[in-house]
Amino acid sequence: MTDPASDRPLLSQLIEIPERVHQGDFVLKLAEGVSDTQAEGTVRNYVVTDQLREAFDQALGFIQHAVEGRKSSACYLHGSFGSGKSHFMAVLNLLLAGNARARAITELAAVVDRHNGWVQGRRFLMVPFHMIGARDVESAILGGYAEHVRRIHPDAPIPGFYLGEALFADAQRLRAQQGDEAFFARLNEDGGDDEGWGDLSGAWEAASFEAAMLEPPEGEERQRLVGDLVGKIFTAYAGVAAAKGEAFVDLDAGLSIMSHHAKRLGYDVVVLFLDELILWLATRAADVTFVAEEGSKLSKLVEAQRADRPIPIVSFVARQRDLRELVGEHQAGALQLQFADTLKYWEARFDRITLEDRNLPVIAQRRLLRPRDEAAKIRLDGAFEEFAGQRKDVVDTLLGSEGERSMFRQVYPSARPWCKP
Repeated sequence: MTDPASDRPLLSQLIEIPERVHQGDFVLKLAEGVSDTQAEGTVRNYVVTDQLREAFDQALGFIQHAVEGRKSSACYLHGSFGSGKSHFMAVLNLLLAGNARARAITELAAVVDRHNGWVQGRRFLMVPFHMIGARDVESAILGGYAEHVRRIHPDAPIPGFYLGEALFADAQRLRAQQGDEAFFARLNEDGGDDEGWGDLSGAWEAASFEAAMLEPPEGEERQRLVGDLVGKIFTAYAGVAAAKGEAFVDLDAGLSIMSHHAKRLGYDVVVLFLDELILWLATRAADVTFVAEEGSKLSKLVEAQRADRPIPIVSFVARQRDLRELVGEHQAGALQLQFADTLKYWEARFDRITLEDRNLPVIAQRRLLRPRDEAAKIRLDGAFEEFAGQRKDVVDTLLGSEGERSMFRQVYPSARPWCKP
């Protein structure tokens, strides 16, 4: 079948066009992309260019340096929108996890072989994050770690990030001193604090008390126990119960706790994939004080005041735009200078891996514009040369080099509707 207006074939006859394509079909969500159900598709759809192969080599070398030096490190994964930062992190995650399909990617064979020696025999705890909607850095990073570990190690103890854990420790000591009868009598005193709990407001006894402490931080009984302990016994802990769940220790202390917790689970290194951290900060760009305060905490990913991290924590932070540009659109003068100083201190401690824009035409060609067969490829090449010859002056003006001409050819079927869809 051809276009009745000419002898040109329909584009669908030359390249494979999905019947239904949605924008979200080409946006990978990191946590989902590394799941058991989607890992195969993540690897199958990934396109490795020469530059991306170098980026994987650089990323693995960066982790190796942190592991062998036993030192926490952080790195920007920098690239424009659509450059595949989430997909890159997902494949890196699968490589470290020993996924057979990821390790069998032909274009990465040399990289896998080069790093096989130090990777083999080590256990990596990879933690993907969803930052959007987080109230602060602690709740995002520490809370995200706790949630991820609870999914993959449901029987593991809850990490001591939560101020509620210290509260429970004090409660257990007081219970041992006073005895169950006196302790629970005081905890069950009617102080008028039960309003709003409805059927949850039952009297505490040994079994319900111990069960509540074992619940995750968002558990209803755990939250009720925190409220009762703070309201009736430990009033000095008033800051423990935050607006949404429990409050956390500061990030520096939390990262130390994370390192100890992961080591007890048998891991050699923790790898944090902070896919949306910069985007999350960018959504608050109008509040330069918030961005400066939360941004300054991120230096703790590298520079710890507490030296007791028995295994290193390696962080990859996806970034598509410099935050100074975003804040500059909303603030001026002293506030902008204040933020610039904060960011300079923070960024000096981060390495950088760049996913270049020149990867995009290759990725588009292989994922979206792949010819159906050799005959289709010849037809497309001919159509491009015909177009370039007819408008040589325009093409030469727009494309300043042979490399740019080659890139244009890679996306040509979508760049110029030379035949009807």
